[in-house]
Amino acid sequence: MSDQPQRWLAGEDIAALRFAANRQLARWSARPKLSPHQHAQRNALTRAVHVLHDSALAGGCELHALADEQRTDA
Repeated sequence: MSDQPQRWLAGEDIAALRFAANRQLARWSARPKLSPHQHAQRNALTRAVHVLHDSALAGGCELHALADEQRTDA
């Protein structure tokens, strides 16, 4: 196993991410109440699922690191 981060996600990887995200959203939909943190995560995951369904990603995608000033995960 390499210590280098993966620089490419194959179409199967995208499909697996989409499946996992949809599964987590289904779990959260069955809960009567979410914490504020979980609610924020659910909203972010919903946006991510919309991106993962884009047909442009069907064949995979190259990964690029964002510069610190471009990060929005604060």
